[in-house]
Amino acid sequence: MKNPYKIALVVLISICWLSPELWAEPRNMRIGVFGVHQAGGDGADCQGLVKGLRESGYQVDIFTNMKPLSLARFDLVYLSDMQRPGRVHENWRKDLQRYVKSGGSVLQTWHHHLSLGVGSGVKRIFDSRRMAVVPGHPAIDGIADFNATFKDHIIEKVGPSGTPLLKNDAGDIVAAAGKLGRGKVISTGLALAMPNGRSSQPPKGNDLKLLQAFLKWLEPEVTQKQRLSAFLQKPELEISVDSLSTVAGFPTTFTVTAAFPGGKSVTVECPDAEVNASPADTKMPEWVRSFVISVPTARTAKVEKTLTILARSGDQRKEGKVLLNIINQTPPEKEMRGVWLHVGNDRHPTKVMPELKRLGLNTAMLRIAGGTAAFFASKVQPDIQDPLAPDGDWLEVASREARANGISLHPYVNNCVVEGRTSEKTLAKLRDAGRLQVGRNGRIINWFCPSQEVNLTAMEAIMLEIATRYDVDGVQYDFIRYNNSDGCYDDYCRALFEKETGHKVANWPEDLNKPPLVDEWTEFRCRRISAIVERISTKIRQQAPKIKISAAVFRDWPDCRKAVGQDWVRWCKEGWLDFVCPMNYTLNDELFAKRTEIHRDALPAGFPVAQGIGIASGRGTMTAPAQVALQISLARKFGAIGFVGFAYKPKHTATLFQPLEEWLGE
Repeated sequence: MKNPYKIALVVLISICWLSPELWAEPRNMRIGVFGVHQAGGDGADCQGLVKGLRESGYQVDIFTNMKPLSLARFDLVYLSDMQRPGRVHENWRKDLQRYVKSGGSVLQTWHHHLSLGVGSGVKRIFDSRRMAVVPGHPAIDGIADFNATFKDHIIEKVGPSGTPLLKNDAGDIVAAAGKLGRGKVISTGLALAMPNGRSSQPPKGNDLKLLQAFLKWLEPEVTQKQRLSAFLQKPELEISVDSLSTVAGFPTTFTVTAAFPGGKSVTVECPDAEVNASPADTKMPEWVRSFVISVPTARTAKVEKTLTILARSGDQRKEGKVLLNIINQTPPEKEMRGVWLHVGNDRHPTKVMPELKRLGLNTAMLRIAGGTAAFFASKVQPDIQDPLAPDGDWLEVASREARANGISLHPYVNNCVVEGRTSEKTLAKLRDAGRLQVGRNGRIINWFCPSQEVNLTAMEAIMLEIATRYDVDGVQYDFIRYNNSDGCYDDYCRALFEKETGHKVANWPEDLNKPPLVDEWTEFRCRRISAIVERISTKIRQQAPKIKISAAVFRDWPDCRKAVGQDWVRWCKEGWLDFVCPMNYTLNDELFAKRTEIHRDALPAGFPVAQGIGIASGRGTMTAPAQVALQISLARKFGAIGFVGFAYKPKHTATLFQPLEEWLGE
């Protein structure tokens, strides 16, 4: 009889050998993935992508600027979803082009607009997965026709150096490869490692196979020494920030990298700061070194000053400056200190409400319903998903526990979106009744059409139920908007638009997206959403006058009027809200401050604003209490009544706020 252990071992080795998803083969190429969120941009988070590439044996780091010394560290630069890259310097495109010409490689995916002579994204295609390989290029060796993981993609305008790699089922080019100087580029409109187009996950299946093929071809053909000598030809000093803010009493740090081609013994000096040399990068020459600058601040400090950075190597010198702003803001009286909180078995009100009190927080915005679903014992929603049912009522327990712990409770409703928690039976009924939005191409969008009375009645019923049946401090609108610019173009909206504007639209909906109707269409959409807020708020004022009414709104004012029909400044001016919570989620503190100032200036003087802070959002996750303290201080600086963090997570929220207990109490 054969040894069963040997047989099992042979089978296991065979499986690992044949499956690249199970066997992480060590690879020498060094990949830099641009962190859109870390740079304060808008796009899918790259954490899942990075995790998956590392698990597949690649050496991967996240970087946050496009300056030469950052680019020079990598053999390949991966640009994922660069529609709005955030904090990048004005010459980043030229630096990236110079990097490629010197022998570096670039892979750009999903939303991308940088051609590099190979290809750039020009148009998004919806609901199309089938991809056909254009044979003949080594970048797709071993790849057969496949279905893309995400249902949407971007088609390419191929540049003079580009060769098509993939086409969709309509024959449009979806990926191209080419060379620029001594370097290589692949551009593809596929949302690789992004199964929903919004957040990245470890690549697998077709995504992983395609990525592996792309990355194999993109391995540089020139040595790093050759690339660096062509790319870095003069002394360079790169500071990770041009300016930074910090809260008084908290130290702040930034990174300085200096390069002196041909030099040795690189040093950096900065008065009034501690300079620590980072461990030598064994893959970079000795004339490139990085340093961490740590600046202590006094608890009582409040000053703006310029820090001078001096780098030396022999008789060569390079100088740079950083503007440091030390913020020391007094909190407003009775500051709102809250979190948005989701219903879940791991966050029972009997545990969460006492925890919020211990952390120095005093407000909870509790997601309790959305679309047709309710996470409490609702009498008006068809899809009840209360974790305490049938023996309890989550909202009733949350209200009792909030009262016992001094927490102000504001349940919120995802108003216009028909959530994934809606049952298939209910969703089928909504579709059959024609109650859902219709996109430009006639496809159904799972959001309520805001022109139909039956939908307004349903949205009103759930908000009134919460305000009148339960002992809560307020109610909040969320998802009180359109999904995006693609909707709603059904017969109800057409009839109402033509009635209100007096325009008969011959080519519906094409004529709405160009003059003279485009502006009227924006105003029409804003009126539809504003009418919902006016109607429901008026009813709440009548039936529950003590209830505070608020809304979680888009941070990009006034762009959100056109983008999603959300005219929230009007809601505040009309008195339909008691306070507003802009979802100002970003890891870029400068961008946070800029938006906060815009919000203040757009609203009536003194109108209450509680700034939304993205402690764990789709825009990134904060890891340090000092990050939270800084954005709280910036909110205070621009007159906010407080803040609401999105979103509460067990353990993570405590790690951020527990160290701030004394600071918050000042």
